Amino acid sequence: MKKRSFFGIAPPKLTYEILEDAQPETVSVAPGEKITLFIDVPFEKASTALLKLGDEVMGGEKLRMYPDSEAYAVSPVAGKIDAIMPFLGIMGKQMTSVTIRVAGDGRTDDAFGKAMQTPSLETAGAFLAALPGKPDFDQLMDAGRPVKTIVVIGADQDLLTVTNQSIVKNEIASVKTGMDTLRKITGIQNVILVVPSHLVQAAGAAGVGVKSIGNAYPSAHPALVVLNLLTDLGSSRSSGIAFFSAEAAAQIGVAFKTGQLPLKKHLTFVKKDGSRQLVSAPIGTHVKDILETLGESVKTGDRIIFGGPMTGNAIYSLDHPVQPDTDTIIIQDQEEIVLSADTPCINCGQCVRVCPTNVPVNELIRYLDAGEYEQAEQQAELDACIECGYCTSVCEARIPIFQFIRLAKHALERMKAAEEENA
Repeated sequence: MKKRSFFGIAPPKLTYEILEDAQPETVSVAPGEKITLFIDVPFEKASTALLKLGDEVMGGEKLRMYPDSEAYAVSPVAGKIDAIMPFLGIMGKQMTSVTIRVAGDGRTDDAFGKAMQTPSLETAGAFLAALPGKPDFDQLMDAGRPVKTIVVIGADQDLLTVTNQSIVKNEIASVKTGMDTLRKITGIQNVILVVPSHLVQAAGAAGVGVKSIGNAYPSAHPALVVLNLLTDLGSSRSSGIAFFSAEAAAQIGVAFKTGQLPLKKHLTFVKKDGSRQLVSAPIGTHVKDILETLGESVKTGDRIIFGGPMTGNAIYSLDHPVQPDTDTIIIQDQEEIVLSADTPCINCGQCVRVCPTNVPVNELIRYLDAGEYEQAEQQAELDACIECGYCTSVCEARIPIFQFIRLAKHALERMKAAEEENA
């Protein structure tokens, strides 16, 4: 929601959505004939792949693409591999797409059930990294930056979204079990739950330290959580703070309690009329199956956004799948789309006034527009940007600043990687 000052002097203030008591019940969506999973490894030679066309897979089975790669996906259904192909993600990220034709039977893999008999961080990393919420266990295994505090965020990162709020409100017992599990397998005793102020009472049932944040966007961003709530711990990079979403914590709790991998993703679906619907769908479910279940249609020119309105990305196929970190899907009517413009910065200063980390955005965009990415990093604090998208939403010239920033950071990463490789 956007609020404007009565006097028109202060910049507009963006606020998170609040999960209402009258929120419609979650709709369960069943996948259609096929699901699609992404494995975070480039597609190489089919001859060396562990997965082959026609292979049978079971529900809960861990799917790895190559013997020398630890990247994996977990199939939520039993079926047969129907297609394996390269997939190009955001900023040219190379992955492998695996399409499975759903069999509809109840065949399940019990590898995790056996492994969790001796719970450990290694077991979690080997089986749970593809759970809903996409828990990042690598941050806990980084010997170079030992973690001292685990922060579970029960607030939603983007606007129009109530996914993690619903988890805190409706599944706090699972969140507690997940936090207890993380404490047990890591030995880290300092575990904190961060929630919006209206959910403090519900979060109290978790029996852990609870901190609350305000409703102003982007206060739920991990960097700002550290800055505003955890100042005694310093920065997350230097002090070893690991972040998990409330959904990730809840699913970790369910997995270790039941011995089975929960693979249904909770997400917020925003219809063309702006109304919201909570949805539960197996990871890999195609967006067209969700549209059909909810009776929503799209036409040429409409936009489908995976993620929130500030940081989400448009997708271009109705076969695009729900992923472990898909918290929001937005359908935008073509008549409501505000197009970006190829115009220079008019130096209105709105972006500078709203930036939560005080980046000189009006200077930064000039470097980025000229392709001077190293200068942007050195002279205009590119690396201080937390990529919240606030600057883009207030830009009077309609410059896609957020996309410029992401492109610049990606280009710098590639340049630095090339320099290290050639050193």
